Amino acid sequence: MRSYQYLIVGLLFVVMSVALLGVRIYDTRQSEITREGNHLLTQHMVTFSGTAQEARTLLDQSLGHYSIFRDLDDGGAIRAVDSDRLDLLELPIHEGRSFRRGEQHVALVGDQVPVTRENGVSVYELDGVGYEVIGRLGRDNRSLLADDVIVADRDIVDSPDLQSGVILDGPAMEEQAAALPADKVTRSDASVNRRARVDLVSPVVDFVVVAVVGICAVFTGILASQLSRRTFRVGFLVGRSPLRMFTAALMALLLTAAVGAGLSLTAGQHLFTELRSSSGITVVMPVVIAVLAFPGGSSIEYLRMRKWR
Repeated sequence: MRSYQYLIVGLLFVVMSVALLGVRIYDTRQSEITREGNHLLTQHMVTFSGTAQEARTLLDQSLGHYSIFRDLDDGGAIRAVDSDRLDLLELPIHEGRSFRRGEQHVALVGDQVPVTRENGVSVYELDGVGYEVIGRLGRDNRSLLADDVIVADRDIVDSPDLQSGVILDGPAMEEQAAALPADKVTRSDASVNRRARVDLVSPVVDFVVVAVVGICAVFTGILASQLSRRTFRVGFLVGRSPLRMFTAALMALLLTAAVGAGLSLTAGQHLFTELRSSSGITVVMPVVIAVLAFPGGSSIEYLRMRKWR
């Protein structure tokens, strides 16, 4: 391929990567809006009247990660949380950072929550215990979460002194909750679902974008093989190995795709906080599909050239 042809193929990968990253941003923001409107819970939550330890022994973590919350006030504005994957909570944060995996005795608070400064660190006090404040809750400083607090503290979640039960939440909780005693489970009511159902077309949008990107990736792989046609023909006539020509063209496509997707991902991570966690797998899909489609177009061209003999 010529230089401008590499540029065209690279731009196609940029467009496909941007589309997939856009869907990722959209889904993350929808999840944050849902949590913001429901005191950090999702529409999948269930209330369990047993203990946190009992829930852990019954839930099947292979179905997906989950979190255990315990309310520390009557309104649900102050909660403790424990999870093996705190980093996957996708909490709305507009300042600082969210929880890291395995992190304990830290807090996320809203902008209206009083904190103190100790040795240059913001600290939130709960029942005489200080928690380092690592971030501010909400998509902005006027968030519905301005008065909310969530602390990562397994000891509180497991405390036998609290008889209020626990809240279980996770993307697969509807399936996981089937393993819990039915008389101890209360599923989310309409008040929790109201923000999640604002946009009923979200799954359709996701499917359409992924399907269109998949089709475009197939087209890009075939296009790259056709743009390499002249090189194949000249090389075939001068006696070059078809396998070597194919391998060189495939590597060129892979490099072009990696550059296009990598630039999109790097720019996205600098511009959007939703992409600062690992999003590499998001942009890999069109690269893989295009590379798999490339041999199809090349094989057709090779069969045509064999007839010249």
